[in-house]
Amino acid sequence: MNKKVIIIGAGVAGPILALQLKKIGFQPEIFEARPENNRNEGVFLGITPNGLNVLKEFIDLEKLKEDYTPGSMKFFNARGKQIAELGTAYQKQKYGVETLQLKRANLNTYARAAAAEAGIKIEYNKKFVRYNESEDQVTAYFADGTSVTGDMIIGCDGMFSEVRNQLFPEKSVIRYTKLISTGGYAKIAELSEPLDSIRMTFGERGFFAYSVSDKGEVWWFNNYFRDQEPKPQETEKILKDEIKDHLADIHRNDDPLFSRIIRNSYEIIAYPVYDLPRLSKWYKGKVCLIGDAAHGISPHIGQGASLALEDTVVIAEQLQLNKECEAAFQSFQYERQPRVEKIIKNARKVGNTKTKTNPITAWFRDLFIRFFISKQIKQLDWIYGWSYASENKGN
Repeated sequence: MNKKVIIIGAGVAGPILALQLKKIGFQPEIFEARPENNRNEGVFLGITPNGLNVLKEFIDLEKLKEDYTPGSMKFFNARGKQIAELGTAYQKQKYGVETLQLKRANLNTYARAAAAEAGIKIEYNKKFVRYNESEDQVTAYFADGTSVTGDMIIGCDGMFSEVRNQLFPEKSVIRYTKLISTGGYAKIAELSEPLDSIRMTFGERGFFAYSVSDKGEVWWFNNYFRDQEPKPQETEKILKDEIKDHLADIHRNDDPLFSRIIRNSYEIIAYPVYDLPRLSKWYKGKVCLIGDAAHGISPHIGQGASLALEDTVVIAEQLQLNKECEAAFQSFQYERQPRVEKIIKNARKVGNTKTKTNPITAWFRDLFIRFFISKQIKQLDWIYGWSYASENKGN
């Protein structure tokens, strides 16, 4: 082995990939665009058993429970009636781990710490801008004028991947889904004890969900329909000046608790939800994409991070098996693409239920969602029970 791998991106996938590669004799180095002390890394996310079972090799999962909410979900309609429940207690017995909701910044911190403890170099303030490939090596160039040369580049830089933009500029345009996601943290007296599940409500004009963490902090998120894609400056303006009033208006006919949570939030984040159109190739020469950079997925079923973690296992295995990196990248995509595209399709279906609906559509949703959820619990094994061995068998 002894090949130098340039990893672009130090979210959760970059450091875990680096650990996978170092374990089999490669020399990974990680380059992250943001500063080391940056905590503005999204709100929180779900990690399901397929992702947790990758993480647990490198991170003590008990540490993740120092600041978390459970992954169980209860669903309500606009009148406050519970219409379905998706529990997670069975997962512990079946998969050895149970879905958690974690702050993205905390998860990234744990992953980076594990990589640093293993002696893996992480450089911050390194914004990737382009690359140049020779017969034997490839060089990454950064906005600060520096560069690094290695045997291959792997882009772990997410939905807005600059590595992808450089690889496939004509195919890299992401698609706005007409949903805006918002989320935040609040402290209110009536919700000071941890909850056993996430309360998810299909409101009259928008979707709203909240839970209470083990620290007594309310974590909430919201999806609402917006036909026109906001410009970056509009999102910033909504975030700083208008979002509390706007969301309170969206939920004015829903449970008054939602407005109290929103108005008592001390941190709010808003971002448009995007899908990445299918890429026919995830690699070119000595450069490959993994995670959201390769197969960006909307966040409706909480699989973005877990799929990226699965990717780290498979691409490391393929690099170990194949002498030439391009052959490894080809095998990696061949093995992963059918699974991730099936999951992406499911995520889009779920996202469609969160958009603006008419009363008739809402009535049918309320009537059938319990059946749908019960059926999904039985069918989720192909997602949660993933292992590299099972993927090789076509599961």
